[in-house]
Amino acid sequence: MKRKISFKKMLDINSNITMEEQKPVNYHQKENATITKVEKDKKKKTKIERKQVLKTTSEKEEEKKLVLFKLGNEYYGIDVSVINEIIDSEIKERLTGMPDFIIGVISLRGEVVPVVSLFEKFSLKNRLPSGTETILLTKKGESTFGILIDELKEVITVKSSSIYKVPKLFTEEGLSYIKGILKFENEIVAIIDIQQIMNEFKI
Repeated sequence: MKRKISFKKMLDINSNITMEEQKPVNYHQKENATITKVEKDKKKKTKIERKQVLKTTSEKEEEKKLVLFKLGNEYYGIDVSVINEIIDSEIKERLTGMPDFIIGVISLRGEVVPVVSLFEKFSLKNRLPSGTETILLTKKGESTFGILIDELKEVITVKSSSIYKVPKLFTEEGLSYIKGILKFENEIVAIIDIQQIMNEFKI
């Protein structure tokens, strides 16, 4: 036997179906949802880009440029940012009253520039200038000073992660101006802070 459905019930069912079909679509809500998704994607992209920029900046900051040179049989490095110039020049005799660490003077574009010897400071066999010498020029305040070296090797770029801390075998005095140890090819290089040395010389 077929089940009877009253006309009123049928009207109610049809009415509900019609109301569902005629229910207005909230296009504004859909548009907002789309905009929100786009904004989220944009923010996510910006966040990733910022991370990449920070990572790139960090990688750049990890690199150091050093002037590599020899004193005696030892290798040393100085941050390239504190070296103004590298020249070959003849060192004149010491002037009366100069401290022991000043080995003599050079004439540079009409200016008399004192030249510092680091041999004694580094407990190396001292030597007198002989002919034309290689000199690193640096500044302390407004004054220019030269640093006598035996041989200029090259300017190198190294990562900070390849620079090791100073071993405890150095004296406390040595620790103040040696900022790190670097292995370059088959040589051990002491990275020095020339400004700190100038301070200790009371220049």
